[in-house]
Amino acid sequence: MIQLEHVTKRYGSKTILHDISFDVKKGEIVGFLGPNGAGKTTTMRMIAGFTTATTGTVRVAGFDMATQNDEAAKKIGYLPEQPPLYDILDVSSYLRFVARAKGIASVRIPGELDRVMQACRLETVTTKEIYKLSKGYRQRVGLAQALLGSPDVLLLDEPTAGLDPGQIQETREVIRNVGKEHAVLLSTHILPEVTLICQRIAIINHGRILAVGSPQSLQRAAEETSNVYAEARGDDASIHQALDAIDGVNGVVIKPLASRPGLFGIECQVSADEQIESHIARAVIAHGELHKLERRQPTLENVFLRYIGHAGAEGSATEAK
Repeated sequence: MIQLEHVTKRYGSKTILHDISFDVKKGEIVGFLGPNGAGKTTTMRMIAGFTTATTGTVRVAGFDMATQNDEAAKKIGYLPEQPPLYDILDVSSYLRFVARAKGIASVRIPGELDRVMQACRLETVTTKEIYKLSKGYRQRVGLAQALLGSPDVLLLDEPTAGLDPGQIQETREVIRNVGKEHAVLLSTHILPEVTLICQRIAIINHGRILAVGSPQSLQRAAEETSNVYAEARGDDASIHQALDAIDGVNGVVIKPLASRPGLFGIECQVSADEQIESHIARAVIAHGELHKLERRQPTLENVFLRYIGHAGAEGSATEAK
């Protein structure tokens, strides 16, 4: 339903996207993962038809976005990072306006409004002005307008940005449900987002697709980049040996701290075991003095590097299982 083939996007002399290729199938949610500024929004706007590729081909539902933009637009539901809402309208009036703008037949509009409001759980705020809604409800209204007309393709740009944990969970559930019948491309910079609701992921950074594969491989990469850092004093050889013996510690590096003579820093690559810090602390204390201990969560950058390692090991730099 979405197909990008060797797409490059330039603004003047600056290249924003470098020869990117990936696809999204019907009934599939694909996570488009990358840090802010990686090129996600530019790609989404290009798929939605707001801008065109400099080179390469973008197809939506079989239509070439360079020459058949009008036909393709009828197949697309788009939720940009800032939902296109009219604050002075109530929810029902706004969705009715969008339905008319999309060319939905008048006799179908009441049924369409009921369908999307139920899907997005908006039944309790149908007569409420949009400016009075919480950010979570505003995101749901934005998603509802994208769903009007049952488009084959849904483009969701950072749909959970700025939401609290409860709102994020509710929004994810809505997306998971609508993804059963649509081709969904969901852009995000949040690691758990794609592991929880997506069938596949495409990782982008600096305008380049680094890898396309399963959430399981991303989760594995994230776990392998998690580490515990400690600062200690004592017998470094004995501490190293004790840490190596801990189940769940996959690697240990000990280096002297130039800024703190007599102390050394310890980097432990660890599993997701929630008790691992206490095991490490006991091992260090048994052979010296523990001055600092902290769990360091994986960053997108080191997950990217680890993920590419998996892809390379499996025979491709851009496809991983």
